[in-house]
Amino acid sequence: MISEIENQILRSISAAKAYEHVENICEFGNRLAGSEADNKAAEYFAKTCSEYGLYTYFEEFEADCFEPITCELSLVEPESKNIESQPMIFSPSTLEGGITSELIDVGAGKEEDYKGKDTKNKIVLFTRGFDKHTFFPEICMASKHGALGAIMANYQSWPFHGTVEPLFFEPEKQLLPIEPNPIPAINISLEDGHYLRECLLKCEKVKVHLRLQAITEKRTTKNVRCLLPGTSLPQERVILGGHHDTQNTPAADDNTSGLAVTLELARVLSAYPCKRTIEFYAPGCEEVRSLGSWEYCKRHKSDLQNIVAYLDVDGVGGGGDLNIITEGWWPDKKLIAPEWLCLFVDKVAKELNYKTKFGICELGTSDEGRFQDAGVPAVFLWKPWEEHYHSMQDKLEYVDPNTLKVVGEISGLAAWRLANR
Repeated sequence: MISEIENQILRSISAAKAYEHVENICEFGNRLAGSEADNKAAEYFAKTCSEYGLYTYFEEFEADCFEPITCELSLVEPESKNIESQPMIFSPSTLEGGITSELIDVGAGKEEDYKGKDTKNKIVLFTRGFDKHTFFPEICMASKHGALGAIMANYQSWPFHGTVEPLFFEPEKQLLPIEPNPIPAINISLEDGHYLRECLLKCEKVKVHLRLQAITEKRTTKNVRCLLPGTSLPQERVILGGHHDTQNTPAADDNTSGLAVTLELARVLSAYPCKRTIEFYAPGCEEVRSLGSWEYCKRHKSDLQNIVAYLDVDGVGGGGDLNIITEGWWPDKKLIAPEWLCLFVDKVAKELNYKTKFGICELGTSDEGRFQDAGVPAVFLWKPWEEHYHSMQDKLEYVDPNTLKVVGEISGLAAWRLANR
């Protein structure tokens, strides 16, 4: 049963104020980990929480970060045409002048697709498999067959921001080398993929020019921790939050929506201190294998037993049902959320007359996975398969302000109860 003080909290959560945070943070631009825009978002989160009277801390760490400088693709033969492209995250660069070579279609980019095709010193074109977001195997396959570069065509009408990370859970496997030789890789849209394939069908030879300049280097970024101290059990805490970095996109949904919900709950709950401390948390480097939360769990290893639960809010601004993620699957690890915590959040949603689903994430985990691996009860709240995921189409216009309030009510009431029970 919802108490009067809980009703006051719920009525105080504002869709308009949450959406205003989405607007403000999106103005910083693409927030690749370690970038100036990423740092601005972290500072904004901290400054806003400070204004609400929270104790705010930065915890800096170093991570491998990627920054694109130039990404160009053009058709050279049989005609001249510029083609919109985006770099694969962590792709190697071309030489300064780029690569001009014959284009070869290799279907899905698997071993059998190369049979009977001469791809040595060529540039290969392959198609994105359904809901794939890492293309390390396809790029290694292209390199194995002697290609100079690779182009991935999306199955949607915009380039998908794929990555050449192998996406293993263990951090030391984050940036395995492309073998036998590093080659550049870029992303294009469905329509441009069709166009290039039509050229290949009509013409004996098709040539393209590919130029990619990017930086991969160690950079400093930060986790942001903002604390509302508990009144009687301050050493114990409930964590609520979501990451501030992005996958080289406007990121209105992933994850400005989660940041906005967290900030709105910081505003509301700051007026209602709990028995336990509530920590409003904005980690860095979630898009880089959740390295910020990995660093958090290492740094606070001796204190993790005091965390009652972590509620991770990531990608919740779009349509569809809110999912409570019970399992996250990595190639080298499966992580499972505590059943009691999943049921607890679901019960809160049902009391509020909202619909949720239990779901499995086949893309791995968000920040909650690092906490689960360290023995902390943690769960991931997500609206999966938003169609503009990891693309330049992840814009403000696709975020629903009222959805932010719904997710805020569910996660906020769950956090409040966990902090008081």
